Amino acid sequence: MVVAYHAVDQWTTHRAGYAPGDLWPNGSAGVDVFFVISGLVMTISVQRNAHRPHPAWNFARDRLIRIVPLYWIITTFKIAAVLAMPALVTRTQLDPLYVAGSYALLPVHDVTGTLRPVLPVGWTLTYEMFFYILVTTALCVRAPLERICIPTLLVVAVLGIVGPDNGFANTIVLEFLAGIAIGRRIQRLQAVPVPWAALVGIAGFALLVVVPMPDGRLRPLIWGLPAAAVVAAVVSLEMSLRTVMPRWLLAAGNASYATYLTHGFVVPAVYIVVARLAGNDTVGLVAMIVLCLFLGGLGGQITHAVLEQPLLLRLRTRRPVSTLPAPG
Repeated sequence: MVVAYHAVDQWTTHRAGYAPGDLWPNGSAGVDVFFVISGLVMTISVQRNAHRPHPAWNFARDRLIRIVPLYWIITTFKIAAVLAMPALVTRTQLDPLYVAGSYALLPVHDVTGTLRPVLPVGWTLTYEMFFYILVTTALCVRAPLERICIPTLLVVAVLGIVGPDNGFANTIVLEFLAGIAIGRRIQRLQAVPVPWAALVGIAGFALLVVVPMPDGRLRPLIWGLPAAAVVAAVVSLEMSLRTVMPRWLLAAGNASYATYLTHGFVVPAVYIVVARLAGNDTVGLVAMIVLCLFLGGLGGQITHAVLEQPLLLRLRTRRPVSTLPAPG
């Protein structure tokens, strides 16, 4: 959804006859699915770490290793691209504080005042890092995840309603709580009959695709609840789907983070080619979406296989500690 959304946005931004965001803004609801999944994954991670020694440290280390190194590498690549081709870049500044904040995953704003780091898709990772801090805090004080997350995220959501539109505080953080709720009810969800789970998932996805967003403050209701329905349905159907899931789709899932970080380089390149070759506007838009999905996924697969997977293996492998006495 996110790749398709950026493909449509790239096309409509540079073609005459379109107003900004007037053609299928619903693709950005892929982020809502991502936030719900994040709450689910972190709930499972907390359950796995709760009885291990140093659970807060283990959780924080594992999540940082998973997210930060590849993000830093792709951000550095983006900076190199900006320096090499400044004429092609319109919204990226290389102010030292802005760059440092981008690497640190702080809520920095670009030249337009939008919450957007050097690597634009990194804005979601800023929220992700905030979630990591809350989860780590819960593990440090040995408190249930809900006791830390619910009051904190409710305050952030309220500030998102009464505060400025371009601030960090945003009601979208409530979708993380939906993921926690799903993570607490996995066994109950897997007992739901397959037809009912499938119906809920299809209905949720249909709502995400077509229902407009009149007010961003209502996002947890308009897109968050359908996103939660999709994730809950997939959890319910997991045991039934796992035997028929094609390998290419599982591979795409494994490479999804790499695809998310790198597709921003693919989309503009595809536009340059399609805009020159497509005579018909509709044909060009369709070609734009299809090629971005295919080439964006391919780029993610290559990045995952060549860079991300070896990097994670190296960082996660603990060096054996020698038990021999020190020489001398």
